[in-house]
Amino acid sequence: MSDDDPATGLGDRMRADVDAELARLSDRFGDFPVHEETVGNEPDYFESGVELARDGWRGDAGAFVVDGDGRALFIRHEGAPDTWGLPGGGHEPGENHVETALREVDEETGIDAEAVDVFQTVRRTIVHAEDPTRTLAMLTVHVDARPTRGTDIAVGDDEVVEARWFHPADPPTPVYEPFADRVARWADG
Repeated sequence: MSDDDPATGLGDRMRADVDAELARLSDRFGDFPVHEETVGNEPDYFESGVELARDGWRGDAGAFVVDGDGRALFIRHEGAPDTWGLPGGGHEPGENHVETALREVDEETGIDAEAVDVFQTVRRTIVHAEDPTRTLAMLTVHVDARPTRGTDIAVGDDEVVEARWFHPADPPTPVYEPFADRVARWADG
């Protein structure tokens, strides 16, 4: 039996950690949607997730940052240089997901921000493609945020091709699909 087998604990610990993080977010921000998703991972990819999970990884997070003038912060990433997305990235052990989102904003754009709400969460069950009894759990959290000290951008991540503020009257296109609804709500005022 491996450590990620629910009977031995890692999968169960991950699910408990995800549930606890959702409860903390709810206590801080109130109600927000929690989407459920199940994905299959090929064995090698699944095993890399097991290693990350053993080190404390529990997902990822990002932020939709809007300044006092109503402008929103977007980035283009080297992995999808023609599509605009939100600053964000992988959870690091010892952080909660809000801390992850805000750290990523700072690392990728140089903007210090604070979270004001949660606009999207996804609780994922990750299933080993060849052994569906082996599962992991992760959480994706996206927060609404505002800058706390200035709006001058200083791209600090080699993977970020560009970071820019956009006005709602002239939103970026195209945007990464998971954020399209949030961007449309912002652009529509």
